Amino acid sequence: MIDNKKDILLLFLYSPGVSNDLNEPIRGRTRLAKLLFVFKMEGLVHFKKGTSIDDSNFYDFFPWNFGPFSSEIYSDIVFFQLRNFIEFDELIADGSDIAGEEMDYWDSITGAEFENEYFISDYVDQEIKLTEVGLKYTSALYSALTSSQKNLLKSYKKKFNSAHLRSIIMYVYSKYPDFAKNSQIRDNILGQTNGEL
Repeated sequence: MIDNKKDILLLFLYSPGVSNDLNEPIRGRTRLAKLLFVFKMEGLVHFKKGTSIDDSNFYDFFPWNFGPFSSEIYSDIVFFQLRNFIEFDELIADGSDIAGEEMDYWDSITGAEFENEYFISDYVDQEIKLTEVGLKYTSALYSALTSSQKNLLKSYKKKFNSAHLRSIIMYVYSKYPDFAKNSQIRDNILGQTNGEL
């Protein structure tokens, strides 16, 4: 049974998306965090049947300089990385400073010096995926899901993996303005398009 928010994070990494392949990587921590935010706001109500997950024990988000932020997600990423459940592949950055700014913020609140083998001192865009250890563990969780739950994970992952990060931010700001109220880039982002994802 799915009984904690960490399971949902792993299940999103395990789920197919655009490619229909299991363990399709998610491009960057910021994209993963915004995916989990929108899932909490829109998808969790449809997913939670048969689990012990609900709003009260899912990730907490607060309005921050770049929209909704949850330090718990970043902590869980570190938790799984240290246990060899997830790994990162470096990519060419997409030109967005949003992800780098979130990493800088996480660095400032934790006091972490992202300089050892588990962290990075300068932000580079990365794909996040499960290792063989993570795949083996998460496979059992995924097998226990209903087809409706699997389809829900896939539809969210597909949408978020196919969208540009700026489009994702725009959607979140448009749909959830209370979480964008402290954003330093809100006017710039919302002035570009209509906020469709």
